Amino acid sequence: MRILLPAVLLSLSALPAAAASPVMQPGLYDISLQMVMKGMPMQMPVMTFRHCITAQDVVDGNAYASSQNSKDCKISNLKQSGNAVSYDFSCTVDGGRSMVGHSTGTHHATGYDITMNGRFEPAMEGLTEFNQKMGAKRLGPCK
Repeated sequence: MRILLPAVLLSLSALPAAAASPVMQPGLYDISLQMVMKGMPMQMPVMTFRHCITAQDVVDGNAYASSQNSKDCKISNLKQSGNAVSYDFSCTVDGGRSMVGHSTGTHHATGYDITMNGRFEPAMEGLTEFNQKMGAKRLGPCK
């Protein structure tokens, strides 16, 4: 009994560390985007680009809002638990349109895989809904 109690206490003390969210490292990331628009007859090509993600981007959720052709992205309702992440987004895109929706995915210290489900406001040439898969892989420090 005396040996069992310290072992149980030791294992319980390790639980918070195992349940803690992995912290994404700041740095230069290779980001890929694949967008599928409902009603579009052909699939859009995968876009890739590099982006420097700062420590502040990780804290406020902007690490997940990286895009080449969107600006003024706002992340809200950010939830991170373990390696799961979810958030709502609203971005201004070229042409004065907005992209709004919800994202879910997983993240780890050196990257993430996110699925975004959203819509354009107003509709873009009859296209309103979209799904986007976004993946990121850390290349190293920002240059």
